[in-house]
Amino acid sequence: MTKNVLVTGCAGFIGFNLSKTLIKENHNVYGIDSLNSAYDKKFKELRLQKLESEGNFHFSNNDLSNEDSLNEIIDIDIVYHMGARAGVRQSFNDPLSYIKDNTIATTNVANFCKKNDISKMILASTSSIYGNSGEKEMVEDIDEKINPPSIYASTKLSGETLAKTILSSQNTNLIITRFFTVYGPYGRPDMSILRFIHWIMENKEVKIFGDGEQRRSFTYVTDVIDLLIKVQGCDSDETFNVGNNITSSLNEVINIIENFSNKKANIVNEPRAFRDPDVVLPSLLKSKNVLNWEPKTNIEDGIKSTIDWYSSFQDKIKNFTYIN
Repeated sequence: MTKNVLVTGCAGFIGFNLSKTLIKENHNVYGIDSLNSAYDKKFKELRLQKLESEGNFHFSNNDLSNEDSLNEIIDIDIVYHMGARAGVRQSFNDPLSYIKDNTIATTNVANFCKKNDISKMILASTSSIYGNSGEKEMVEDIDEKINPPSIYASTKLSGETLAKTILSSQNTNLIITRFFTVYGPYGRPDMSILRFIHWIMENKEVKIFGDGEQRRSFTYVTDVIDLLIKVQGCDSDETFNVGNNITSSLNEVINIIENFSNKKANIVNEPRAFRDPDVVLPSLLKSKNVLNWEPKTNIEDGIKSTIDWYSSFQDKIKNFTYIN
């Protein structure tokens, strides 16, 4: 059945890929994005250009931190709130922008769902709220023990809490999805895999913050979109980890890129980022048991696909900015 779906952050990496999939499934997608400057806007413009070439897509350039930004949106069945200001390191330099774009914007979207009796609000959150997991898997039901290590993580967790409070006595199902280091075609240029691909393919210095042994749950974007579609069938308030339970180090990622690109990385080690965790490892037990979801894409296949995409757009995107 065709639905009217609101996707905030539609020009962002995950919001864009989600919007493409929803359009292919013949839903009417109403996209909102402020096209902010958290990273090079040219990436967002490239994604938006692709979406606007599709049918069933309607775009509004609006800042969700403004209370009236959603006034013109009507007759929505499901809300995917993917919009946010991302970036851990940058959040320490500009906390007010993160409060505005993450906490206040999420409050406004939750109030929109409450006012319009929307059946489902799917809220994008982040593994950053967990901090350093060590060798333990991060589990969704330990909220009372969470101590966010960054301004970014704090604003995202605040958004979760406010959305829960606003919608607690409503008919809206609130489904929170905590993403773990998502990568793939049309990715974010401030995140490691696309940044490393760009630097290696363009024979530039490859900057690593630390020794490169920190491990991450790199998660391919199509696996993430698969879960986001599955949660439409979830009829209760839930929180899900969306990640990969096989971690890879930054050094391992660089070796894979070298192998597929036939180029050697010129590595420069920079000081380790403030409060950068050593290991980020999700528990996927709940996602598997409730949604029958597990990631399907291994790191080698995902990186190869991302390199192939970069190569096809190389002339257009090689001069974009790849770190903020």
